[in-house]
Amino acid sequence: MSIDAELPAGVQTVAANTPLGYVIRLLKRDGGVFIKNFISEEDADKAYSECRERIDNDMVWEGNFFPKETQRAPGLIGLSPTYTKTQLMHPLYRGVCDHFLTTRSMFWWGDEQKESVSKPYVHSAVAMRIGPGGKAQPLHRDDYIAHNIHTEVSEWDDARDMNRESAVGCFVAGCRVTPENGGTAFIPGSHLWGTDRKTPPDVSKCIYADMEKGDAFLMLASAFHGGGANKTENEQRLVFGTFVTRGYLRQEENQFLAVPHDVARQYPRDVLEYLGYSISDPACGTVDQLDPIYALYPEWKADAKYKDF
Repeated sequence: MSIDAELPAGVQTVAANTPLGYVIRLLKRDGGVFIKNFISEEDADKAYSECRERIDNDMVWEGNFFPKETQRAPGLIGLSPTYTKTQLMHPLYRGVCDHFLTTRSMFWWGDEQKESVSKPYVHSAVAMRIGPGGKAQPLHRDDYIAHNIHTEVSEWDDARDMNRESAVGCFVAGCRVTPENGGTAFIPGSHLWGTDRKTPPDVSKCIYADMEKGDAFLMLASAFHGGGANKTENEQRLVFGTFVTRGYLRQEENQFLAVPHDVARQYPRDVLEYLGYSISDPACGTVDQLDPIYALYPEWKADAKYKDF
């Protein structure tokens, strides 16, 4: 029985302890899924306190992508250890990203056939606070950054679509998020649309995020969405936004410069590898033809060895 037959229509809301495979099936069908109690309210508040000074002192965006009422804290990993531990490294989010964004390829190396496995890594990490009067973002796909071109399909096929996605996003509510204060607009099923459609995305097809503090919205980057308008008089909408991409693609936010080296060295190795301090198999991202972790920890280099790619 297909998941469409098992569930009512529309984007679903599930608990944070929902099995990974079930969440993946929902994302394949709808392109997005809401997760209740993804993190605790206390961790949301602590992450905000760690990055609030940066948000309060943000520059005004000159352009249409962010309204002038929006303030941001990019380079979030360098600002908030709490965010990094509880959101970026959340096991459910990591599992979703590993499923959709791990790239496996077979290549001939002389008379030997070798498999290369490129694991996903951090694309961008930013907190966003939109004040009253902020206009809605234009509907867009976040994977336009990677020049991702899509063929229209009617439903997800595991074999055909295994490399369809270039990124997966996670939006965590730092406050009560409503359609009135700027909840994200999202078109269910638009991750299946072709790039060659002749008409623009229709706002009337959108649903709008309605989340309690600590809830999350996981979304494939191929889905059309946009920050909503803040129509309130005195509410500020706070959301933490994370994107992870394929290991061989260029990051939206350069984590090697966004996170100061002295701050990066305070994180455990699994976080550093997720930032990009690791080789994307077979040979992307080396420094002196070695794993880039040695550039951050030169004292480890004495034990390093050159190896075949």
